[in-house]
Amino acid sequence: MEENFIEFKKVSRHYEEGVYALKDMSFIINRGEFVFIIGPSGSGKSTIIKLILKEIEPTSGYIYVAGKNICKLHRKKIPILRRNIGCVFEDFKLLPKRTTYENVAFTLEVLSRPKYEIRTKVPQILKLVGLEDKTNNYPDQLSAGEQQRISIARAFVNRPPLLLADEPTGNIDPEISLEIVKLLDRINNMGTTVIMTSHDWSLVDKMRKRVIELDNGQIVRDQKRGIYGYEK
Repeated sequence: MEENFIEFKKVSRHYEEGVYALKDMSFIINRGEFVFIIGPSGSGKSTIIKLILKEIEPTSGYIYVAGKNICKLHRKKIPILRRNIGCVFEDFKLLPKRTTYENVAFTLEVLSRPKYEIRTKVPQILKLVGLEDKTNNYPDQLSAGEQQRISIARAFVNRPPLLLADEPTGNIDPEISLEIVKLLDRINNMGTTVIMTSHDWSLVDKMRKRVIELDNGQIVRDQKRGIYGYEK
């Protein structure tokens, strides 16, 4: 049975009178889906990500994550929400003076995980993302694609039920971009719900996934792609 995992109910967000980042937006993302949110710059893609993370609040409407109305979430519980969400951004946000291993281990250290768990999980996730031979390299010794793989490993090492990827291929060459998306697809196949924003239709079109297209803060298309192309 499909489960509503993320739900926006008539969500609007405006920054000043008459200027909307999102306007009366409603959609449901089921647990285990891989969904692309696509649209030009300023269409509202990153606003959706920030709302799910409670970095900003909606002007009106309601947002549910795993059945809970996060608009009513007490401030003290926001860290618990974020602990269950992995995040990957266009900017890799790596710690420059830490090795590949140390960058990934940092996530588990912040969560106060025991050392034996860190020693077990970090090599496993580095193998998953194809960086087991780059364990002792520093970020400036790696390519942009490899740095983004570290970011993905760091976001997924705690096996969160939700992974948000905000323009994760923005700083990567086109031929490497598809590899990054396929890595996210592999993570999705392991049970994690993935929401990825992009403005690159050609990249999205290579994947047979659901696409929510935005324009001026509104949904203009919400389609699933099957073997015969896009369908409502």
